[in-house]
Amino acid sequence: MRILSTTLTLVMLGAVVLAGMELTQALASTTPRSINADAVPQLTPAPVAEASAPATVIWPALFGEPQPPKPPAPPPTPVVVAVEEEPQPPAPPRPPLSSLGYSLKGTVRAGDAVWGLVSHPTGDQIMRVGDAFADGMVIARIDASGIWVDTGGDMPELMGFPE
Repeated sequence: MRILSTTLTLVMLGAVVLAGMELTQALASTTPRSINADAVPQLTPAPVAEASAPATVIWPALFGEPQPPKPPAPPPTPVVVAVEEEPQPPAPPRPPLSSLGYSLKGTVRAGDAVWGLVSHPTGDQIMRVGDAFADGMVIARIDASGIWVDTGGDMPELMGFPE
């Protein structure tokens, strides 16, 4: 078995050497230029000019000729569909501030600044104009009659002192 494997290895090694020699000869020899069949008339053979330098091989373009980049395609125009919105019922009015648990305990004035002390079951808060309650209601103004709260309606609601 060893003799057979040694013999086949030597035969294959010889085949590789012969293939390498043929490849070297093929690369060293000049190959004819690729010519376009339409450019050369069929009746007259082209004279072969002897050149001292080896001729360069011009291969035909396999995947086509290079092209300049194309401008990007315009984006597709969006389809606009007119959708009529259904009329919505009016929003229900917000509950009064007293039912939400807010009550005014007092106001504090220091020069032009005015604060109001608002009581709620979760705790007391000192608030000024522009502050918002947890329910999205904003203090519009504070005057001697109490705190005016913008509840999102037409008119601000007065949170007055308890009597």
